[in-house]
Amino acid sequence: MFASCPADGIDELIRRERDAAIAGGYSLEWKYYGHDTPEDLPERLVAAGFEADDEEEVLVLLLDEASLATFGDVDRYDIRIVRDERDLADYAEVSREIGRRNVEEERRALALKLKGSLNEMSIHIAYVDGEPVACGRVYFRTGGSYAELTGGRTKITHRRQGHFTALVASRLQEARDRGLTHAFVDALPTSAPILRKQGFQFVTRTRPFVLEQPPK
Repeated sequence: MFASCPADGIDELIRRERDAAIAGGYSLEWKYYGHDTPEDLPERLVAAGFEADDEEEVLVLLLDEASLATFGDVDRYDIRIVRDERDLADYAEVSREIGRRNVEEERRALALKLKGSLNEMSIHIAYVDGEPVACGRVYFRTGGSYAELTGGRTKITHRRQGHFTALVASRLQEARDRGLTHAFVDALPTSAPILRKQGFQFVTRTRPFVLEQPPK
């Protein structure tokens, strides 16, 4: 969620969104960006019950042949694009192994998204000998020229083997094949150096504030 509005009324807006999430039983993430106002919005969110997550860098990449070429040969990786909600069990397996919260809630939300339209989101999963070891999502904005990369995860036992970078490349290639011109990502400190090395450029900083709901 974006928040660029006057200080007057922001506390009421936060309460309204918080209360709706609690009443609806869903988790809520409010993204605070470096250009958002008011400046004390993070403090207001925490006071309302949101928990601050790790700060991220917003990075962007031009999708041309030169930028995609920096990723090298990724064909040796077994990467599949999820088209069936039944394959989300593999996505959930990776998420569960690295200790993600509310895995089942996320799986249900992604299943609904896949049912709604394959043109809005793709899920890429990397496999080793049939085992899902890494995953990531890419979103396509209707009428826009940008793709958003998110949800990049790798099992602890398969890190530093190139799966993360290969999944970035596969999602960028799909975005370019769809005619999009740029891709952006909110990158954690663990992934930002890898992405900058591949040509992503820094835009601003962002930080998620999360209101978690207990699993049903």
